[in-house]
Amino acid sequence: MSGDLAKQLQANGLTADVGPAGGYVLRFSNGLTVYLSGDTGVIADQELVVQREFHAKLAVLNIGDVFTTGPTEAAYVINELVKPTSVIASHANEAATKDGKLLPNTKTAAFKAAVHGATYVPLSGKTMEFDANGKCTGGC
Repeated sequence: MSGDLAKQLQANGLTADVGPAGGYVLRFSNGLTVYLSGDTGVIADQELVVQREFHAKLAVLNIGDVFTTGPTEAAYVINELVKPTSVIASHANEAATKDGKLLPNTKTAAFKAAVHGATYVPLSGKTMEFDANGKCTGGC
């Protein structure tokens, strides 16, 4: 949970428990290993397990900034912990594109600007394809 939300809840005499961090690592038949962050924040397992053990080459990272990482935290996860070849921004809870173009001043645009590697934005009706090394080979 973001610090601002926790403070707002506390100021109103409320608390919330969002449960344990989660996520999945999938390996496809072409050898591609993908990290699906789920609704989680920054956790040590992103480096210890996802990067060191499974060597994820593609990440699909939620950047909603309430129960998940925000753009800055998500970029840290990608740049410093998981270190995949490519990342797909997900679950930003915003209209991030118009006519297939990324809108400026969005959480998704801030995330993309902060990530050092290849960052992709999903578009309705477009299928992205990735090779075993996490490099986009189509639809990007």
